[in-house]
Amino acid sequence: MSISGGASSTSSAAITDCDELGIVVAEEAEHVRERIFWGSDSAYKRQIYKAAIAGDWSKALRYNITDPSRLCSVLTKQGDTALHIAVSMEQTSFVENLIDHMSLEDMQIRKVDGNTAFSMASISGNLQIAKLLLHKNPGLVWIKGHKNMLPIELACWANQPLMVNYLFENTRLDYLNRHLSIEEDIVRMFFLALNTSNYSVASSLLDMYSELARAENNDGLTTLEVIAKLPSEGDGAGYRDIVRMVFEHMEGEEFECARISEAMFDAAKLGNDMILEFMFGYNANLLMEVNSKGQSLLHIAILNRRVTTYQLILSKGAYTNAILQFLDFKGNNILHCAGKLAAPERFGTPCHSLLLSEERWFQEVASIVPGAFKSMKNVKGRTLEEIFYKKHKELHERAMSEQNETANNFMIIVTLVTTLAITAALTIRTNPVQGPTPIFKETTWYIIFLLSIVVITTLLVFSMLFFTSVIHSPRKQKMFDQVNARHRKIAIGCLFLFLSIITITFTALCAGILIFSFFPKWIFIFIMALASVPLVFSCKIYDFVTPISLLVHKNDLF
Repeated sequence: MSISGGASSTSSAAITDCDELGIVVAEEAEHVRERIFWGSDSAYKRQIYKAAIAGDWSKALRYNITDPSRLCSVLTKQGDTALHIAVSMEQTSFVENLIDHMSLEDMQIRKVDGNTAFSMASISGNLQIAKLLLHKNPGLVWIKGHKNMLPIELACWANQPLMVNYLFENTRLDYLNRHLSIEEDIVRMFFLALNTSNYSVASSLLDMYSELARAENNDGLTTLEVIAKLPSEGDGAGYRDIVRMVFEHMEGEEFECARISEAMFDAAKLGNDMILEFMFGYNANLLMEVNSKGQSLLHIAILNRRVTTYQLILSKGAYTNAILQFLDFKGNNILHCAGKLAAPERFGTPCHSLLLSEERWFQEVASIVPGAFKSMKNVKGRTLEEIFYKKHKELHERAMSEQNETANNFMIIVTLVTTLAITAALTIRTNPVQGPTPIFKETTWYIIFLLSIVVITTLLVFSMLFFTSVIHSPRKQKMFDQVNARHRKIAIGCLFLFLSIITITFTALCAGILIFSFFPKWIFIFIMALASVPLVFSCKIYDFVTPISLLVHKNDLF
């Protein structure tokens, strides 16, 4: 004891001296804090800590017999008790036994980060443990944890929808009014539920508190603006319900037109057509609104390549004719917008496919604008085609490089298949076959084999010619004509390559019959059936028909 005490005194003196000199010895200070924390109780704290991790209740109970307060004491510098540790390790049986020996106050102990054991159960989504804790102490649901958030908010933040629904179902309305304030807690919970796509809870809160339809989040955004920025959930019932309820509460209320208009443009940018449908039903004149850049809703849909939003706007009859005449503050009509490069988030598809898609967009928009607009220049004096080619020049170069790489890769495959076909032709036996051959005579099989080799070679030569023409194609064509033609050549080359692979499979069967004619007929039938399986799968995987159909229907936007 004297030695330990001396060491402690020496360390304390050293730290004091360092402080006087203005020096902070971080490591020594940390060691002193640890010794002070653990003290003489370090042995039992470590044992309870290990028992909680392992879920060994019998071991932990021995310390409860000697001193009942030990199971509820803080075990770590982070403020963990045995209950915190058992909950984090999901030791359900240990938790069930432990809470029988704890008071309600002990269950409410918070860690350094502010979380109770119940908050940790909410974050982890462990319903079984949460039910045990809540049954013993219903007040846990109102104790705020990390960042001053309620357990239900923490569950929302951790994306635990089942836990959120359970906590909300066990929270009575009178308790909400008693424990929470509409100005802070409920508004925060409502927007958190929206942002985590928990629309059932958000709908229930909106049903209880209609003023939430006009509430603003910490960023100053209204409910409508937040929903408009969320990704569309299609026909999801919960999503549709929350949108419907917001607009029902808007009826008869005075909302700022500018804020509704801003939400509408956000929805159009993200392709959130459900919001737009409700907005047009709420006020059809919103179709004629323009944003701060003078762009109409159709400008935004085309700039962001939102096909369904584009179709929705065009379906609005007389409004469409007026929108087509709109120019933004830079003198750009909707065809100028189609000539600009797509939004960055669309990049991820192959460059040549994206470039062809851009061309189809341009052609589609050109088909609906008045004739005079097609030759119109903007305030910078740029025509539609000038904007188009300038904005897509880099994409065109990347598409060309991508197509060259694709053609080179296929050239390697063609070379390998050609080598295989020639090798097969030179190594087949020519001496008479012993015994009858299945289906056809021996001479017939030799003829079929020779013809199939000729067909394979012809197909491979054609395939090689098409791939070579892609690599060495002249650059005299227009941007899209060039990419389109190269894409067509690659597709046809792939088709010839695929046909040659089918033929070489049949050729291999012919060679097998000539070499192993003494085998029963069913063996060759089985081999042929088995060989057709990878051919079918390769056709499905590589989808050789799609590239050709894409080019044939190149005016199809969708």
